[in-house]
Amino acid sequence: MTFSVENKRTLVTGGTAGIGFAIANRFAKAGAKVVISGRRDEGAAIAQAMGAHFIRADMMVPADVEALVEKSVDHLGGLDVVVNNAGIAETTGHVTDSDMAKFDDMFAVNVRGAYQILKLTPGHMTSGGSIINTASISGTIGEPYLAAYAATKSALISLTKSSALELAKRNIRVNAVNPGLIYSEIWANGAPEDYSKLFVPLGRVGEADEVAAAFQFLASDDASYVTGSSLSVDGGLCAGPSAQSRSFIRAQT
Repeated sequence: MTFSVENKRTLVTGGTAGIGFAIANRFAKAGAKVVISGRRDEGAAIAQAMGAHFIRADMMVPADVEALVEKSVDHLGGLDVVVNNAGIAETTGHVTDSDMAKFDDMFAVNVRGAYQILKLTPGHMTSGGSIINTASISGTIGEPYLAAYAATKSALISLTKSSALELAKRNIRVNAVNPGLIYSEIWANGAPEDYSKLFVPLGRVGEADEVAAAFQFLASDDASYVTGSSLSVDGGLCAGPSAQSRSFIRAQT
């Protein structure tokens, strides 16, 4: 099977909802042995329904992260794939009027928590292992009113490259996936359909499973020569102005 993850021992942080859920569910259906983490009370039921195992962990608590890795290794017998997915996406408002508590929380989870996973998991991985970080196109472009979030994802992309260089001698690959506008619980009030039709070259919001497919490729042995990369799954949003947006601008002038 192309892009096979069968029997790969996989940890997915933040796997109870959104993109993390889609990744874990896709991997489990493809025959991987999956552990998911999260803070939800219903996490165990979510994991059971997809054929995975749940370990409760708060990525803001260093002791929880350490216990998560230890328990995952005990349950799986080692790690072949680590999906460093847990994250917080919130606006901090205008940079001159920022909510510093939200700033601190996002850096605690998106950067420190992710860094701790990068620190702890390689020691339990064998040659050919794959670590995949969930970054964002926000880490590659400016984002008004999302400056702190964008900064955390930019940091994670940098960590991806540095970790890939450091772990290359052990043949452990480290890559990132940069989702664009994707249907998830972040869009609590509905996805920005009008925006996507105008500005996304493919003219729509993406599905979480379309992002999960990129993770499956990077986790598979088919990606054995891919490391230190950041794969954007954004419908072409970061490639440049869409044809439809140019047509709209011309119509207004």
